[in-house]
Amino acid sequence: MPRLATSLIVLAAAAGTAPAAAADWTTASPEGIYRGAYSVDPQDWTELGDDSDGIHMETGLRYWYSMGSMDYASGGSSSSAEDTAHIGEAFLRIEDDATATWAHAMVGYSIAINGTTSGSLASSIEDGQVGYASADFGWNAFDDGAGSGVGGLVGYLYWNNSPDTGRNNFTTATSGSDIDYNPATGQTFVPGDSAPNNVEVHALRLGISGNAKLADFIDVRAELAAVPYAKVNGTVGVDDPEFNTDVYGGAAQFPYGGASGNISQMRSSATSVDGWGYGAMAEAWIGVHPTENITMRLGGRAWYLQGTADASYSVAQISNPGDADSDGTYDTDPTVLNVGAIESNNPFSMFRYGLLAELTYAF
Repeated sequence: MPRLATSLIVLAAAAGTAPAAAADWTTASPEGIYRGAYSVDPQDWTELGDDSDGIHMETGLRYWYSMGSMDYASGGSSSSAEDTAHIGEAFLRIEDDATATWAHAMVGYSIAINGTTSGSLASSIEDGQVGYASADFGWNAFDDGAGSGVGGLVGYLYWNNSPDTGRNNFTTATSGSDIDYNPATGQTFVPGDSAPNNVEVHALRLGISGNAKLADFIDVRAELAAVPYAKVNGTVGVDDPEFNTDVYGGAAQFPYGGASGNISQMRSSATSVDGWGYGAMAEAWIGVHPTENITMRLGGRAWYLQGTADASYSVAQISNPGDADSDGTYDTDPTVLNVGAIESNNPFSMFRYGLLAELTYAF
């Protein structure tokens, strides 16, 4: 019984002194255990964003004047486009002095797009979308404690690269009643539709980053990241220039202005792609600090991916109208047969690069 009483007294004393030790940082914290990670001890921090603060945040807005190109191939057909996109962007960066780590997140979306496409049906690009969102985590393995360091990063990027190529690239006919024809000549008029590009990328980023303070009012940042794997899927407006014709002497049919006669085979759906790729990404900045909290930066950025994807679509096989009573007038509807098709290992590439400007506020 005396031993139990003694134990209870010791436990009570320990419990009573623990809060005091936690509250009195300077007297209870062993030097070298709790100190040293931050340049200033936490009890001396004043306001968020001061030099004494161990956690720093920076947020702002960016403008990306970007130029892009993309190429997709499918069964001898191809879609190629070059564009200029004006992109607005917002970001947040958090740095922790104690662990020499940082986190960065950004979102961007195109304000305007214009450009051209190439292929059998060249056209202009006046719409579409380029959007993205990313999150990166980095560690400055070599950090001088004064705002300069180099280290690794790991991150994720969602990228939608979809300028509208405006193609009339497939027919909507599912039966003979969907196809109009001239009773006197037998010329058919195949209905069509278009599908804008909607290509999504989910990319893993692994790389290095560095930042340096050249003076109290100038800083430099740069990063280089490999993309070892990127999932790519979506819809592309692949043109279908290959179709067979049985000439009836009619006028050339839209959208194929270079041939006359009837279309006997044509894609009857948008082309879906599903595959993977790899590539690299890089960007660099130089900034000036007109005030303690405001920074203006100029920089450049480049993203590149290439890979292969499976393309799936359906194909309509269309017969000619018939003349059932052989009186010289076509009076029997054509027939339409839709069949599915899958083509593997179609190459693709995506490239976007350009100049950046940003205005930030640190706190």
